[in-house]
Amino acid sequence: MDDQRKMKEGYNQREEIDLYQLIADTWKNLRRLWWMVILLVLIGAAGVFGFQHILQTPMYESSATFTVATGSSGSRSYSFYYDNSTADQMSKTFPYILESSYFCSVLTEKLESSSINGTITAETISNSNVVTMKVQSPDPQDAYDILTAAIEVYPETAYFVLGNISFEMLTEASIPSEPCNQYGKVKSLLMGACGGLFIAVTICGLLALFIKNVRSTEEMKKITSVRCMAHLPKVRFKARSKTGDTRVFISNKGLSGEYNESIRVLLSRVLNSMNRNHGKVLLITSTIAGEGKSVTAANLAYKLGKDGNKVLLVDGDLRKQSDGELLGVKGTFGLSDVRNTKSESEALEAFERYGTKLEGADVWILENEKKTDQPAPVLSSKRARRFLDTMRNRMDYIIIDSPPCTLFQDASILAEYADEILYVVKYDKLPSWKIRDGLKSIGNQKAVVSGYILNECPEMRGGYGYGRYGYGKYSYGKYGYGKYGYGHRGYGVGKEKEEDQE
Repeated sequence: MDDQRKMKEGYNQREEIDLYQLIADTWKNLRRLWWMVILLVLIGAAGVFGFQHILQTPMYESSATFTVATGSSGSRSYSFYYDNSTADQMSKTFPYILESSYFCSVLTEKLESSSINGTITAETISNSNVVTMKVQSPDPQDAYDILTAAIEVYPETAYFVLGNISFEMLTEASIPSEPCNQYGKVKSLLMGACGGLFIAVTICGLLALFIKNVRSTEEMKKITSVRCMAHLPKVRFKARSKTGDTRVFISNKGLSGEYNESIRVLLSRVLNSMNRNHGKVLLITSTIAGEGKSVTAANLAYKLGKDGNKVLLVDGDLRKQSDGELLGVKGTFGLSDVRNTKSESEALEAFERYGTKLEGADVWILENEKKTDQPAPVLSSKRARRFLDTMRNRMDYIIIDSPPCTLFQDASILAEYADEILYVVKYDKLPSWKIRDGLKSIGNQKAVVSGYILNECPEMRGGYGYGRYGYGKYSYGKYGYGKYGYGHRGYGVGKEKEEDQE
């Protein structure tokens, strides 16, 4: 019974979390597809307004409410209906008489017209003799005239069915001033806008329900068997920082300490993997642009250089080189310049003269600001290959910032120079099939995909930020200095560190 209760509670908890996530994803889609929301709101407002005030014929309604009294033949006295059966008979008979040919002929004669320019309806309150008669017509005066004439001729036409009857008016008929089938201009616009907004919310909700982006290592396990190297948090700068520097760079004093610690953990695991496989060249790529690969490459290179290693950071995205900007310097010598040299010695001499070196860290940057429309011939040239082979012997580590692997063949070419590949996956950015295609496109190279990082994870949200994967479950909590480390029963460095040392 306890197990069943726990299973039921766990099921209900997952349902609540799913509902919360669905709402959050719908709101995210609304913000991301703001242009669609505005478009649908405008279309809805214009559609309702146009239909009501341009396409639809305005109809005017005149109504009157009265009670029906009846009396015996030859008597001038009348009494109200209070008998339920008689009232029920009247409620069924009253509309029927209005549709009879006899009533229509008498009414047209009264109106001195060949036809009735409107429709007549009547409603009776259940178990009573209260009747509301309505007339709708495209002309307000006709609606009023038809209603008054119908009230006048009805007792005569209903004599053979209901006997002697008379009406006692409760609400008099009047000439309508506004159409009954149209709202005011402002209300029409508001109704249409609300309808468009409802459709937009529905579309975003369906997208959130059926298109699920990757948010956790559990979802990544369904895509690949490579390990998760780290969960990098979504960056939030310190509120009291006065530097105005918003670069996601570990030397930035306005950056939170959690990100710096995550980079340190990531670098430790990357080095363990590369040292285990005797590798020196790391390629960093992603599925599409905007997932944080350049930021990750720049931070790893800087951290390596600060730790006393001689590092070469290669900006392999020749279409848009940005690593120097992230590091706060201006690159002046890149792979395209290497290709334009006449010999290997000339390329090395030019690099030593014009290459960019960071201050405070032994990091050299191979990049320039020139854009190359056709990078493939540059990246696959013999001059570039020989230069990188020489740098492999001169540097402790080489980090290559590659373009996204699903957009161009550049990543596959650069992977030929690498020993290992680090794949960047942005939290809640792409569905699993896109990430799977990206890993598949880069997985046929000699360089092995050593792992991936889940980037920009929200803190303390749904178990995917620091609450579960940062300092919680997979760091200093369960597998760090907690259960398997110094805190609970172990005296080593924790399960995760043991895995790194294998």
